Amino acid sequence: MLKHPELTKGRFTRFARELKALLYPETAPLAKLSVFSALDRISYAEALRGNYRSVKIGETFAPDWSTHWFRIDYIIPKTWKGREVMLHFNSSSEGCIWRDGIPLQALTNYNFGPEDIRSHFTITPKAVGGERGILYVEMAVNGMFGISGEQGKFQMNSLGLLRHAELAIRDRAVWDLLWDFVTLKELAEKLPADGPHQGPALAAANAIINAVVLDDPSTYADGRKIAKKFLAAKNGDRNHHLSAIGHAHIDTAWLWPLAETKRKCYRTFSTAVRMMDDYPEYKFSCSQAQQLAWIKTLQPALYAKIKAKVKAGRFVPVGGTWIEPDCNIPSGESLVRQFLLGQRFFKKEFGKYCREFWNPDVFGYSGALPQIIRGAGIEFFLTQKLSWNQFNRPTSSTFLWEGIDGSRVLTHFPPTDTYNSVVTIEEILRHYHNFKDKERANESMLLFGYGDGGGGPTEEMLERLRRVKNVAGLPDVTIRSSQEFFERCKAGIADPLVWSGELYFELHRGTYTTQANNKRDNRRGEELLHDVEFLWAVAGGRVPKREITRLWEVLCLNQFHDIIPGSSINEVYRDSDKDYADILSSSAKLREQAEAKLLPKKGGKNILVLNTLSWPRREVVSLKETLTFAEAPAYGYAVMAPETKTESPVSVAQTATGFVLENHLVRAQLDSSGRLTGFLDKRHDRETISAGAKGNQFILFEDKPEKWDAWDVDIYHLEKRKNVGEVVSARIVEQNPLRAVVEIALKISAKASLIQRISLDAESPRLDFAVEADWREKEQFLKVEFPLALRSDYATYEIQFGHLRRPTHFNTTWDVARFEVSAHKWADLSETNYGVALLNDSKYGYACHGNVLRLSLLRAPKTPDAQADMGTHRFRYALFPHVGGPQQGGVTPVAAAFNQPLRVFDNAAEPMTHAFLILDNEAVVIDTVKTSEDGDDMIVRFYESHGAHQTATFSLTRPIKRATKVNLLEEGDETVPIGQGNKFKLIFKPFELVTLRLNTR
Repeated sequence: MLKHPELTKGRFTRFARELKALLYPETAPLAKLSVFSALDRISYAEALRGNYRSVKIGETFAPDWSTHWFRIDYIIPKTWKGREVMLHFNSSSEGCIWRDGIPLQALTNYNFGPEDIRSHFTITPKAVGGERGILYVEMAVNGMFGISGEQGKFQMNSLGLLRHAELAIRDRAVWDLLWDFVTLKELAEKLPADGPHQGPALAAANAIINAVVLDDPSTYADGRKIAKKFLAAKNGDRNHHLSAIGHAHIDTAWLWPLAETKRKCYRTFSTAVRMMDDYPEYKFSCSQAQQLAWIKTLQPALYAKIKAKVKAGRFVPVGGTWIEPDCNIPSGESLVRQFLLGQRFFKKEFGKYCREFWNPDVFGYSGALPQIIRGAGIEFFLTQKLSWNQFNRPTSSTFLWEGIDGSRVLTHFPPTDTYNSVVTIEEILRHYHNFKDKERANESMLLFGYGDGGGGPTEEMLERLRRVKNVAGLPDVTIRSSQEFFERCKAGIADPLVWSGELYFELHRGTYTTQANNKRDNRRGEELLHDVEFLWAVAGGRVPKREITRLWEVLCLNQFHDIIPGSSINEVYRDSDKDYADILSSSAKLREQAEAKLLPKKGGKNILVLNTLSWPRREVVSLKETLTFAEAPAYGYAVMAPETKTESPVSVAQTATGFVLENHLVRAQLDSSGRLTGFLDKRHDRETISAGAKGNQFILFEDKPEKWDAWDVDIYHLEKRKNVGEVVSARIVEQNPLRAVVEIALKISAKASLIQRISLDAESPRLDFAVEADWREKEQFLKVEFPLALRSDYATYEIQFGHLRRPTHFNTTWDVARFEVSAHKWADLSETNYGVALLNDSKYGYACHGNVLRLSLLRAPKTPDAQADMGTHRFRYALFPHVGGPQQGGVTPVAAAFNQPLRVFDNAAEPMTHAFLILDNEAVVIDTVKTSEDGDDMIVRFYESHGAHQTATFSLTRPIKRATKVNLLEEGDETVPIGQGNKFKLIFKPFELVTLRLNTR
């Protein structure tokens, strides 16, 4: 070999191409090919009854999303005796091969373009000759990424084109030589030219070409000997260890509906199971319990195969959650239920819990998660999403992630920066290069297989892995389960770094706001299920557990990380709307049934007030168009006479410049368009609106992200803003001693308008804003802002089971990246002794820059759903001034009450008060009361909400036989002493979650 390395590499490319052309040396037509165009997604049994017609190569099948079943009658030529015989079927779509009612393998021919990802199926590895058979192919006229590719970037004009349908011989000798050669070729191309291994790889690959005569198969063995000798050179003792595992990230919904996801699951899982028979070393991870539950119901024969492979350690359940959930928007209890549902499913079906939280594609990770993860019996966490960060790349690949309460989870970011690796030499080298903790660890993990739209690993990937297991110049590469990897990682890492707080994702910030009504319904569903479980737990008797579990499963399904963030196609939201309608109506019925069983019977002129929150409440409510005060103890009810008068009434007046709403606590001054020119806290003589500024200002920002419409809002949107709100009408609509309301109609733009009701209640410092918006905008972002007379270098935001602080300045790139952040029911800007909170009833996007606190309201992206957020929206927000910070100011209970109104019933009997649960420390929140998953015990879940050490006394108004502290899976045997009067003394660390199991029967 002369010195011409670049020219030699060109020689490699040609040889590989010519060798690949020999893979299938003979083909034969099918005995018969016919098709039944079912159009709808139907079962195998229904397909057998279809009316089939003959079909020819070159025919295109339509419409998009339709289904067509092909019947394939074949006869293997007698001359093919001893050969490996395959079906070659390419329909420019996704498909699945069936036999005897069982899905056998996926056929995937459309990824980003007409790529031939998987178009061959092995009929027999060694033919007898003359065999006859029948196969069915279920063809779905969509690609891996739906019908238009990611973000509509790819034209799929040939989608549904039948390109191939024939028998073929695969030459195993060519196949083996090809992958030997491709491995050496990639090593020669990608290893460093100045290192010790690239030159020998170049020479070995070149020697193969010189030894092999393509039309003389007897020379192939000589080529393989050369490859074997080269690949036998091993690494040293200090080499990096790369654990690889098969993976197929299947978005439970995204650019396709749930119905198609179910087919993606059986296509992908059947392929994985089948490949395990040919590759004994192959292990495949599966992370979402919901997807396996679908297979159990819809494809029991395939599910039996999966269970057998799980038992053998080959098919590896991971993750521990119902689906891979979004981690910004779901409530704390929703995240608990993701793990409770998932872990119980895995334990019941496969005999053990998962030990790793597996969520590689989610748009940020709440600081509450480490405690939830550990409480669900999990000690490890894997993701790679933060490798997409816009401004700051993660500083570690393997580290301890510490939550807001101090819980820690060993965390790994696979340094390939993808969960869809195809294990090329280039990826393996990049994987090691990107690993950021070489001085303290030598273990990392690689996830390989086509994903997002499913598919999983291919034979080609496994062939590569067989050849690079321990090759000089590469990390040691071994297929291992995630648990095997994490145990090695845990044992080998020295002095791991610690990352404290949230894992904020510097991208996809628009997902806090997109598809606003979907997010609203989610919150209402969470609240209803909270009430249902509490009421049935204290009512006793036969609790409708099965129905409650079903509703939680549906809610958790819709918290998938491409549904609730707002990043799916329109059909997904049509399905989701139906699910939420079910959740809301079914939960409301369950609540009414529990109330009928639990509450005193009617028969008087009083009112009954039911409070399902953790704090006592006194509020103005409307009952049959009559305003009255209503009050009730925490987690209890009161029967009281209507109280329609007050010594401190609220007033409203129209002035030359606008309106004034006032009670004995606060005075709000509005201009004619509803903007807040002043908001005086009379208790502390404190003006909360910055001098000369106006609060409740609506702003339209041009919202044209660089890419990823529904997902992203980029920082430059802040540069192009327009204050909006042209007055159409303004009037006083309610003037009652208990409540005053001003109604403002505003034109926002030519395509958007809103009606806002601004109200103030007696005895309350909270100023409420209720909005009904007609929104038909395009690529605009509507927000409302409040410039506050406050100064602080951080603002505080509620998250699951607590809160965290984020900077109000842009000092560093880490600060700049947080120009838009997520929060739950409130965000707060406070000085040491005073502050103001901005509450909401269904929003999740906030920003605070300097003294301006801003709430994100509506977006108008056009892909992947052109109708996203178009239509009518109803939402509320409120301004709440308070003494001290948000903890001392009581922001959490006020925000909770703003979201969950008191339940008020008329015709109640004698006055009385009853609390089912009693707690003496308002910093400790009783978040959840439910019946235990197993048995009839009561589960009570608390969390410390101030971020401080606390002591609290808790009691029940019914006898308690036994109290046990349990984890989030309701397991544990730590007895809690019961004091006199059924009282418990509980000690909390900052933001600590405590769950008690109480035997009361």
